[in-house]
Formats: sequence, C-alpha cells, structure tokens
Amino acid sequence: MKKINMEVSVHAEGMTSEAKAGKHAFVIDEGTRMGGKDSGPNPLQSVLGALAACENVTARMAAKEMNFTFDSMDFQVRGEFDPRGFMGEPGVRPYFETVTIETTVKTEETEELLNELKEKVEARCPVYTMMKEAGVTMHDTWKKA
Repeated sequence: MKKINMEVSVHAEGMTSEAKAGKHAFVIDEGTRMGGKDSGPNPLQSVLGALAACENVTARMAAKEMNFTFDSMDFQVRGEFDPRGFMGEPGVRPYFETVTIETTVKTEETEELLNELKEKVEARCPVYTMMKEAGVTMHDTWKKA
C-alpha cells in the first residue's frame, strides 16, 4: 500500500497558532496565564483530543472488520507531565509521563468483544502507538454505557 503524506500549515503570532489542514482551520493557543489569548486549547490538550479522535476512527474501522456494532463513544482523557522539562530542566522529559483514557461505548455487544475491539485499537491507533513508543505510560479502560 502506498504511503500517505499529510500536511498542515501554521501561522503563529505570539502564543497563538492558526493551523490549516486542507479546507479546515483550527486554533491552538495558551491561556492568558502563559501569555496567550486563550482562543483555543493548548498544544498538549490538542494532543489529548487528537488521541481520543484517533481512537474513535480506529475503533470504527476495526469494528467494521469485526461486525461489531456500536452507537457512540465517550472519552475522558487526562495527561500528566512535569512542567520542569518544558521549562528546560535537564533530565526531565517535556512531554506526558502518563495518559489515562476512560472510554464508554454505547453497544449491545459482549464485554469479550468490547475487549477485543479495545486491543485492536491499542495496536493500530497511530496516536496511541506513537505515545506508547515515546515511553508514555498508557492507562486505557473501556466499559459499556
């Protein structure tokens, strides 16, 4: 299969970054406490949102292959990091140490099939696997609604 290239263009002024991806635009900013305008989520919040969105897309693809049906998914995603790394302290990584994802799936399928879907998502989701390869401790729990 042919590899896919993706591109985003970003214009930044101050702490505010205006990104364009194809026909879509979005803003990533910092809160006023960090010198931003608070006009969008900060970069790490954006990563957590991207993780949930990527798990959703991956779950939809894998579910189709499994003939697994579900109506919706709800995610609560939390990330923990030590800001000293961002501030330049040597030996402290500037990215998440731990990410916790709590997923609730509205489905009539069995718990066994739900766990199988979860395993497929954890193995195939590009954002999840990228974070895991970076050494982020991932806590991913799924339950039925």
